[in-house]
Amino acid sequence: MNLYEKLRTGLRIVLAPACVFVLDACSDGRDVAGGTSEDAGIVALAGKKLSGAVQKGPFVEGSSVVLRETSAEGNLEPTGKEFNATVINDKGDFEFDSLDLESPYALLSAEGHYIHDVSGERSVCVLHLNAITNMEKRITANINLLTHFEYKRVLKLVKDGVPFAQAKKQAAAEVLAAFGVFIPVNSAEDLNIFSTSAADMALYHISIFVDTRDFIIPWNGEGNEWEYRMDPANTDCGMLQDYVDGYADDLEEDGTLSDSLIAPLAYTAYLYNSLGNVMHSGETGLIGRDEYDLMAERRYFHHLVLDHYLGFETCDEDHWGESRRLDKPFVDDNDDWMTYVNPAYFLCDGHSWKFTTKGHLDSLKMPIPHGSGTMKDPRDGREYKTVSFEFNGKTYEWMAEDLMYSGETTVKHSRRGGVDVTPTGIYNWTTAMGLSESYMSRPIKDGLIDSLHQGICPAGWHISNSLDWEALITYVGGVNNLLNESWRTDSETASDKDLVGVFYNRFDFNLYPMDSKYLDLYYHTYTHKSFVGDIEKERSEWWDYYEEHKDTEDVEWIFEYVNSYANYRIYDNYAFEISIDYGVMTDNRRKAGRVRCVRN
Repeated sequence: MNLYEKLRTGLRIVLAPACVFVLDACSDGRDVAGGTSEDAGIVALAGKKLSGAVQKGPFVEGSSVVLRETSAEGNLEPTGKEFNATVINDKGDFEFDSLDLESPYALLSAEGHYIHDVSGERSVCVLHLNAITNMEKRITANINLLTHFEYKRVLKLVKDGVPFAQAKKQAAAEVLAAFGVFIPVNSAEDLNIFSTSAADMALYHISIFVDTRDFIIPWNGEGNEWEYRMDPANTDCGMLQDYVDGYADDLEEDGTLSDSLIAPLAYTAYLYNSLGNVMHSGETGLIGRDEYDLMAERRYFHHLVLDHYLGFETCDEDHWGESRRLDKPFVDDNDDWMTYVNPAYFLCDGHSWKFTTKGHLDSLKMPIPHGSGTMKDPRDGREYKTVSFEFNGKTYEWMAEDLMYSGETTVKHSRRGGVDVTPTGIYNWTTAMGLSESYMSRPIKDGLIDSLHQGICPAGWHISNSLDWEALITYVGGVNNLLNESWRTDSETASDKDLVGVFYNRFDFNLYPMDSKYLDLYYHTYTHKSFVGDIEKERSEWWDYYEEHKDTEDVEWIFEYVNSYANYRIYDNYAFEISIDYGVMTDNRRKAGRVRCVRN
């Protein structure tokens, strides 16, 4: 089971009972599917009380709440009779007292400023939200985004002959399903952003979606654009209301959201999943939940939104390197965020689906120019594949397979507390270099290592040195292009160690990991002091640059740079460490490493 599946399963186990608890509690004195109210006909109410909370974030004190009576015929048509209340605090709380109604079906609306979910600041804009409820067996009803989104849908279903309770249950489920959340909910007005059931959390995260949208009047080109966008005075309140109403309008006809409306949310979900940290530092929201728990909840929710929109199977190690085409709009990462790409392409990196382009997909499999050949080790007759290329006027020919000379020394090495017997083709550094074992820990005598050091390689070939590796990596454009396609790990490990990526065998170099779990790989190498001559040439070129530009540019940094650069280049390197996305020289004389030979 991959990380995402574990997260999904775990949250379902934890959250589902909480949701059931909420719904069971609602059955006592609240409208439930299949309740007796509709079976017995329309029931008039006398002296009825109703309280609740208005939430986008919470509406502030002084916001208005209106309750409209509907016809005793049960068709949800307003009678014209209205009741007014006021939000009594900054938590959005309101209360109606002594209501006499000819029908238990009431239409609720609220209007006012609200507290932003993320910043905790009072909104610049006034927002209008609707709700519809059966008051016969309930004394509380909240007004929130989901009640607003389902409002017109419930009215339509009832008009089409669907019983009220059924219409409510269906509409609430359809709204959540539009975001990829499949949870049975009877009444959206039971939900509260301060509660922790699965449905409550879905409401909360949908609220954050809205809260983080950009509702700014288009910049007029004057002054600083960033300052303009940060100024609350430039908020377009009409755009905010139209955006919220757009969900209700879109859901009304068939209970689904159009691609154009949900696509920006899917892209936002994609960004949050791609960034790793799904919340800004310190962003705990108004609820005061633990920051890390809230991060996990948001990541889970964004997974649901994105996966629902994409409609792909879960990306895991079994689908590594596979691509999918999305024939729905998606926001272009390289353009204005409201520019839709259709079709869009996605690539599975063993952990998650990554937005890409058809050109990038094609480039991943485009061979890097190189020659192919073979060489035979005269010592044991073993044949090896080779690759060759031209770089900076020099021809390089490398073994395209690890040396497997039968004279190697088998050693043991420890890895994270374990002990493994190294397989064939693994050497310690002194064996690879053909030196005494004592040089594993003491300085190397001058003259023992040649500029083209044969070591354990066959005659006419040498151990790949640091400059050989530098030329190779530069030519192919990165370590990924040297890896065999089997180089990958399980998605949980990849996520923990940030070892995700997609690559193909474009150079026929076939580097394999020594450790399939942690993806460590080492090749023995060396830097010979004969390379110092190159350093002096490079130092001279930097000094020439300094003399040419010292009167017109600030080039004093060259003094420090040249010295550090020289020290780095003459530093003794003994191993080339390769991981999934990098290759670095190290000064460790490895007890376990592989060998690639280069023709002299």
